[in-house]
Amino acid sequence: MEKVKTFNISDKKKNRIKEYLFIYSAIIIQLTVFAVFYVYVNINSVKMAFQVTIQGKTIWTLENFKDFFKSFTTVLEGENMWIATKNTFIFFIIHQLLFPIAFVNSYFLYKKIPGHKVYRIAFFIPSVLSSVVWSALYKDIVGTNGPIAILIQKMNGLNAPPRLLGDPKYALTFVALYSVWFGLISGFVLYSGTFSRIPNEIIEAGNLEGITWTQELVKVVVPLVWPTVSTVFLLGLMGLFTSSGNILLLTGGAYDTNTLSFYLFSQVYGKPETSNSYNYASAIGLLLTALTLPIVFGVTKLTNKVENVEF
Repeated sequence: MEKVKTFNISDKKKNRIKEYLFIYSAIIIQLTVFAVFYVYVNINSVKMAFQVTIQGKTIWTLENFKDFFKSFTTVLEGENMWIATKNTFIFFIIHQLLFPIAFVNSYFLYKKIPGHKVYRIAFFIPSVLSSVVWSALYKDIVGTNGPIAILIQKMNGLNAPPRLLGDPKYALTFVALYSVWFGLISGFVLYSGTFSRIPNEIIEAGNLEGITWTQELVKVVVPLVWPTVSTVFLLGLMGLFTSSGNILLLTGGAYDTNTLSFYLFSQVYGKPETSNSYNYASAIGLLLTALTLPIVFGVTKLTNKVENVEF
């Protein structure tokens, strides 16, 4: 007679313990990274924002915040905070304007307009290569020996090609153009995946009703992909004070192209840990976060009022 294998309570407990061990062993690395590089770093940065080091002695103070506000009235080390703030808002507005443009462009490619395969390849290729490669290519295109600079020289009758990334008259404009280029690319990649999830049955039902592309976009597509749209918008809004073009690789923050985020980077990059630059940067970051959070929470509350469509 065949014996039937049975499991007692202890066997079930052992199996459950093994399952838990497997699960936790899979996520322990991520939890450790999160605890060390996010929780600890942020707690430490908040603490550093209220500290300065003088002759090896740490003092709790508000001087870092005071120094930041003073920087708007005094130009130190060639850094003009008003220009940095203005540039930050310029890049932020550019990113927000690219949001609907990339969405609409992705929709038309989703509808497979004539030549959509060519456009799709043209948009996807830049997203494959490193931004360092594209920055180098862009610098060659707009450099003094590049076609853009030569064209501007001929159109304006200049004696020599202008330094489009090395002259305050042109630098910010051409850094912004680079941001527009890559902003459209990243938006297209994201929305293309989102549109591909829309059931064909819903689109076909709309076509049978005789709706136009505009009606389909507004009344069908947007409600279906609203969770993605609202998330992308909120992520963009979180970058209100950290918006920046590819300044590091294009201009290094020179020629009046500096932004608040790059200013923070410059405060700590290449400087010794014994200086108060880390504390100063922590104070700025904490202040900008405090200004951004109420806006983000307010907009989040508004976007959550829109009912998500399940499909």
